Amino acid sequence: MRFLTGIVASIVLPLSAAADPVTQAVQSYCITPLANDIALGFGLERAPKEMEGKLLNGKVAKLYRTDDSRVLVVAHESGQTCEIMALGTDIVEFAVATSEWRVDGVQMTASASTNINPEGQSGGYFAAALEAGGYVQSFVTVLPERHFIGVTTSRVDDSAQAREVLQDQ
Repeated sequence: MRFLTGIVASIVLPLSAAADPVTQAVQSYCITPLANDIALGFGLERAPKEMEGKLLNGKVAKLYRTDDSRVLVVAHESGQTCEIMALGTDIVEFAVATSEWRVDGVQMTASASTNINPEGQSGGYFAAALEAGGYVQSFVTVLPERHFIGVTTSRVDDSAQAREVLQDQ
């Protein structure tokens, strides 16, 4: 069943075809699989072991390549956390495209303190409630001087931060 669900999820992309590659990767390889209990890394090529060793710093996870060489996916062994690491992508385009992130068809809510800015280190927090209970949440880090965008997305049973952000919407 997970296999069939994975095929359906990879065919139906909720983002426009022109969406920022980082935002699209977060939706396709993290948010959708976590929200629908699909195996992380489904359909992606595993990165070489030496690359994993350098980039994962001892994390118990697997590193995957995407079609865009600037974007990598880290699938944590727990199956409940996924990271996107990107170098050299457009930060402004990414910031605008985060409004397209969806869980169960509902736009993820950004915290009031979210500030994704190409002029300095910045970031944000996004959350959405799952119909079956629990939350999907994403933490964003932007380091413009390194042209780096990092997004950690997880599925959790409970989150005080998610409850607070969703209550304030």
